[in-house]
Amino acid sequence: MRASSIRCEGAPRDLGFDQGRACRDEIRADLGALAHARPDPLLVRDLARYFPHLDERVSGLASGAAAPRDALVALAASEIAGLAGLRVARESGAIELRAEVAPLTGWIVRTTRAEGGYANLTVTRPGLVFALAGVNEHGLAGAAAAIGPIRADERWRAPGALLLEQCIERLDAVEKALEWCERRPGGGSVLLLFADADGATGALQIDGEKRARVQVPAHFAAGSVGARFRIDASARAIEIDGAGRFALDQGVGAGEGAPGAGPGVSPPSR
Repeated sequence: MRASSIRCEGAPRDLGFDQGRACRDEIRADLGALAHARPDPLLVRDLARYFPHLDERVSGLASGAAAPRDALVALAASEIAGLAGLRVARESGAIELRAEVAPLTGWIVRTTRAEGGYANLTVTRPGLVFALAGVNEHGLAGAAAAIGPIRADERWRAPGALLLEQCIERLDAVEKALEWCERRPGGGSVLLLFADADGATGALQIDGEKRARVQVPAHFAAGSVGARFRIDASARAIEIDGAGRFALDQGVGAGEGAPGAGPGVSPPSR
């Protein structure tokens, strides 16, 4: 499986710029396959209204990738629609995410040090500014799965999957994450699973305006297929089949760290 390691630091626009610059070729390749789609204006509205930091990241992503901002919003909507096959389970004290899709431009493992936020290590796609799975310096881990479309009659046009990024950047425990997602806007359907370094776990099913705490399988059924991502809350690490293990190094400050791995992330071990 293809997975590239990148680093992002600073204010929201800086974070997006760093990602856009590092993933420029992959983003342009994905945009080339999109055939000039235009973004939903209601999605544009709700990104700015309810997720202003992520909205700023999209602007930075456009600058870094030298790509039109509207095209990147349309790309995000297209990517989300293609992630319905993400599945999640609790595996031996960690979160395991499996993806049925194998995108040609691969995945990125992103180390982020946001102004005013917790250092974190996340998995996403080159053209997405929000995480699909990750863990922060305090040991809160999470993943988004079973992502479904937003219906035309829904109140919120920004997907609930975006809430995961906010939790990993700002919170340090499962209960806080669940409470945050229960109160915040976000449409479509998504299953959010959380675990923390104290051993707590919890899951929230979002379906439009409905929120419900649910039980998540303790393991995948025998014979389950798909690319495997294992997010370890205690170790602050992500293991990806075929790409190695990436760890958030708590002893490394911004601007230090291994060459090519970004500040605060250990290079992948294989």
